[in-house]
Amino acid sequence: MGHDLPLFRRICRRLLVVAIGTATLAIASTGFVAHADNTLTASNPSDGASLPTSPTQLEFTFAQPVGPTKAVITTCNGEPFAVGNAEVAADGVTLTAAVPTPMPKGTCNVVATVSATDSSPNGSVSITFTITADTAVTTAPTDPAPNDTTVAGGTTTSTGDATGDATGDSSATAGSKVGGPLGLSRLLATLALAVLLGSFVLIVTAWPEGVEYILTVRFLRGAWIAALVGTIGTAVFLTAQLTGRSVSGSISPLAWIDLKDSATGLATLARVALTAGCGWVVLRPERALDQASQLPALVGPFAAVATLGLDRTGGDFALLGIAMGILHALAMAIWLGGIVLLTRVVLAGSGEEDLVHAVRGFSRLATPALAVTIVTGIVQTWRLDRGEWFSSSHGRVVILKLLVVIAVAAIAIATRQFVAARLRTADTMTVPLASRLRRATTFEALGGVLIVVLSVWLVSLTPTNLNRVPTIDYAYNDGRFVADNLDLTVRLTGGVGPNGVRVDVTKPETGITSLVLTFLPPAGTTAPGIILTIPPALTGTGAAVLPKSEGVPLSVAGVWTLGVSVTSATGTVAANRTFTVSDD
Repeated sequence: MGHDLPLFRRICRRLLVVAIGTATLAIASTGFVAHADNTLTASNPSDGASLPTSPTQLEFTFAQPVGPTKAVITTCNGEPFAVGNAEVAADGVTLTAAVPTPMPKGTCNVVATVSATDSSPNGSVSITFTITADTAVTTAPTDPAPNDTTVAGGTTTSTGDATGDATGDSSATAGSKVGGPLGLSRLLATLALAVLLGSFVLIVTAWPEGVEYILTVRFLRGAWIAALVGTIGTAVFLTAQLTGRSVSGSISPLAWIDLKDSATGLATLARVALTAGCGWVVLRPERALDQASQLPALVGPFAAVATLGLDRTGGDFALLGIAMGILHALAMAIWLGGIVLLTRVVLAGSGEEDLVHAVRGFSRLATPALAVTIVTGIVQTWRLDRGEWFSSSHGRVVILKLLVVIAVAAIAIATRQFVAARLRTADTMTVPLASRLRRATTFEALGGVLIVVLSVWLVSLTPTNLNRVPTIDYAYNDGRFVADNLDLTVRLTGGVGPNGVRVDVTKPETGITSLVLTFLPPAGTTAPGIILTIPPALTGTGAAVLPKSEGVPLSVAGVWTLGVSVTSATGTVAANRTFTVSDD
């Protein structure tokens, strides 16, 4: 056996050589090529980095070319975070993924998995970085002009989901669904508040006995309840329209806090509170007659109606517009509310001398109130439309409203003449007299209701003079981004502080679903980064404007990084460039 051992070893070695050769031939015959896992040479952000704000894109540079199969998976604070599709750059070794929405404060982990050029698996790499602060987000609500996609206006908010506001129609899924209910709520609130104020004015000035009638008390309470329902409904549906939330998610008063960012929203919040406060006098109408409580009793109805004049602000001569809007609302309410009280309560049947005094008193109030309503309406029409009545929907509705006002004014004059003739010597309100007067006042009241319907309709439309995009002097005009299916220019007013922004899109012509600008501060500073989300109204060729008064707050001088991320039907395109902010 001792002599057989070397022979046995030689046989084993030969068998091993044959096995290796066979395996090599088998591998070669199947075309299999072994790869070493691709390695990472650089990344942005780098592994272990600490960032002041969220990055706008993730970038990985590999040692070997990246194949067609690739994926980027991100988690932040243990929760999955959505990023854009992984794309290979022209150099073949750089993998990028856009970050369309800001990452939250905390720790984020990113895993990039790639294949080789022959599509075989080629390993994965991971990086971890920390974001030390939430990124401020600026959202520019939209106000699209009728002939282009220009948008204007803006609000600054804290980090969160950015939503747009397109003149109350920020998205097709939210704004368009609540437009009808919002209009109905506004109509109910406007009519009920007008009736409430006009009734109290008539009671105080000409019919103090009215508070003793149970029919009057019930009428006032019904008007108040309708006003409360209408104002609350307006707050709910306006919140849903401006924020993009569902109606059920906008019912809570805590959700209405977003209304504070616009004049219309603030007016709506004030109207809800003031209307609720009117219950103090409605439940005991005699408080409006008592000298000790008369002033606080009437402040609520007057102030609630005055907020209706703030539903349309902006444009030229803005302060004049506010004054005219408030006067218009108050005068309209005194006239319309008084005529409705006459029709539904005072002339409901026969009565004593106090009913005659109520009708005469209203005649004295109605003429100047109607005159102020017409004059202030003309001023507002001039300020908002400047005679361009046939070039916009707002102007055409104004013409219709003007025709109705002329007809109602004619009816009102005839009614006043009839009252003067029939009540000159009357001491009591007989049944035939009340019936004839009621028919006349009913036509006038119905005309007034139609005018209010048209007025509420006008609030939902944009006047020609408010569509004009403001002319802005932009100091930084070189922010043009050109890539595959992208031609976009960003302009800034320049300087430290609020910056007006204009974004002009040439390509893509249509199909934009997300357009985000990111402003990263100079290295070594503690200034916060800013993310500007362009509203969904800008879906292609057009422009978006954020005024300097509501602009992007660039808080320090130095070299900033401007990032652009555009998502359309063809995918997401992201690009960066630098610009300098000066102290001047």
